[in-house]
Amino acid sequence: MLELRECSDQVKQAIKSGDYEQAAKYVARFRASQGNLPPGTDDASVRILMEAEEELSGIVRRRFEAAMSSKDSESVSRFAKLFHPLGLASEGVQKYVEFIRKSLAEKCSADFKQQLGSIGGGGIKRADQCPSPHAEALTSVFVAIADVVQEHQQSVEQEFGPLNFVVVVRGLLEEADIQGMRVIDKFSKDHAKVFSQQTLPDMREVGAVLEETAMITQRVQQFHTYIHDVARSVVEMVEDKAAFAESLPAGHSEQDGLPENTKLVHRVQELVSNYVLVEQNFLLQSVEKAIAETDSLDPYDPDQLTTTLVDDAFFILRESMLRSITTCDINAVCAVVNNVNAAVSNELRQALASNLSDGRGRYSNWVTHPKNLVLPKKGDHPLASLFMDQEGKIRANLTASVSWPHSMNNVQQCLENLDRLKESVEETFDEYFPPDGPDKDKRVMFQHCMDQLANSKSELETLHANQCKDGLNILKIHLRPMMEPLDKLDYNISEAQYADFQVNDPFAKGFNYQADIIHQHIKAVLNPVSAEEIMQQMADQTCRRIEKAALTKRFSIFGAVQFDNDVRAICAFFTNVSEQALRHKFARLNEMASLLNLESVEELKEILPDMRTWRLAPDEIRKLLASRSDFDASEDQIDRLLPY
Repeated sequence: MLELRECSDQVKQAIKSGDYEQAAKYVARFRASQGNLPPGTDDASVRILMEAEEELSGIVRRRFEAAMSSKDSESVSRFAKLFHPLGLASEGVQKYVEFIRKSLAEKCSADFKQQLGSIGGGGIKRADQCPSPHAEALTSVFVAIADVVQEHQQSVEQEFGPLNFVVVVRGLLEEADIQGMRVIDKFSKDHAKVFSQQTLPDMREVGAVLEETAMITQRVQQFHTYIHDVARSVVEMVEDKAAFAESLPAGHSEQDGLPENTKLVHRVQELVSNYVLVEQNFLLQSVEKAIAETDSLDPYDPDQLTTTLVDDAFFILRESMLRSITTCDINAVCAVVNNVNAAVSNELRQALASNLSDGRGRYSNWVTHPKNLVLPKKGDHPLASLFMDQEGKIRANLTASVSWPHSMNNVQQCLENLDRLKESVEETFDEYFPPDGPDKDKRVMFQHCMDQLANSKSELETLHANQCKDGLNILKIHLRPMMEPLDKLDYNISEAQYADFQVNDPFAKGFNYQADIIHQHIKAVLNPVSAEEIMQQMADQTCRRIEKAALTKRFSIFGAVQFDNDVRAICAFFTNVSEQALRHKFARLNEMASLLNLESVEELKEILPDMRTWRLAPDEIRKLLASRSDFDASEDQIDRLLPY
């Protein structure tokens, strides 16, 4: 009772003197005790306090409105704090949000006019403007909102409670929708020509628009994550989660109290859909340009093994994929990866195959002349005469289609670029979509798309392997004459004939000499991987050719020794010129040589245990033993030793 009388005595005086904070405290004490007033309470004191509450509430409302109109931030803050003790917390928060949003809208409008007001149709910018003015304008909106949060969060939570700060955040989110969509609508209007795709604008302009689109999308995604994190941290402080969830408007999340989707996010999703379509068209046009218009072969630089096609195409592929990742939209990333994969599997692979087909005929005719295999003096191009016209002049505007070796190198360069592209893209993807990030469950979508890119690489690997076989077939015209002595060679020789063979080698030396000329040529015009593959295939075919010939001949012991020498010499050549192991290709020939060099049944018995792991078939072993004209063993003895 005494406290009530004290409040009634002092409240009017406080209001009259303008001490609204003290007056609000008296009203708050009265409101707190209203439910506990005992019988016989002084009705006059209650009436005075109720009148004071009504009067003070009116003053606070009017002064608050006036402060907002005059943009008096200090007075706004002062009177906003008085709503809560007057029991008007909800109204106060709404007024506070109204003030914040009004101030924010004015700032954003000024920034919009400064940054975008002078941009006309077609997105023409001032010379002093940044490359991405719309993205910067959108960033200004989000930065302004972040500044508001930092400036007002603590005071709002103290005066109105954490739950009411969530109301403030909702208001900021609504303002972000208005201001953000204003920027994006302006962006879409300024670049309508690009997004409509009805005309063919300059490709550099399209690339710039795509870059800015990705930046805009990224900024929205980042802001979306930021504002929801702010609200979530506030909601975590709420003790009565059930009551909070009950109070939420429809479509709002219990985790942060914010709407699960906003107009701005929806608008950006539409923008992303347009971005993917424009990116796909930009990608295809750029790749087709690299293939059909700008491909160039340098006929003067012997160290430049590829044409510009590969570097130009993969620059576009890489830029498109990395740009899509910066959107922070995993659906856009997957769509662009699929588009890149389609371009590699279709347009690029078809262009490579077409160039190989066109260049094969020219190269095949050119390389049949032995003089063209001989390496020129240092600094000259080994394919120079391939590029000349009938007058002996280098043709103009050369492309990969005139040179099979350059086309082969392009294929191999594509394979290596795909590996580097995969590594670069996955590394960048992990930066924007970390394994523990909000999109962690969607990472499998991206990996599936990257696996499809690996399938396209396999198609190119098959193309490369088949072309290596074709290349060997082209070059074998120079090896066939070197194999003819083998067909005529008699290994059933005497010691004197063997001695003559040591001076006048009938086969291996000439073969190795010609094979080395071919090796030096392909090493000069092809990349190491393709050259190695051709030499591996040459070794494989050479072994099978010698094996086939050996099974048709008769051997003396001296002929067997000569055969062993031939096999060792050819094996040594291929081993010396190859980077990869290939002695296994000569395993059957070495087994043949070992078998043919046996001098008695006892020696045959000694190697029987080892023969169980040989690659020669039983019939081949019997045939080779029978081909020895001077091997002292009957057919029955051999059959008893070789029962299998």
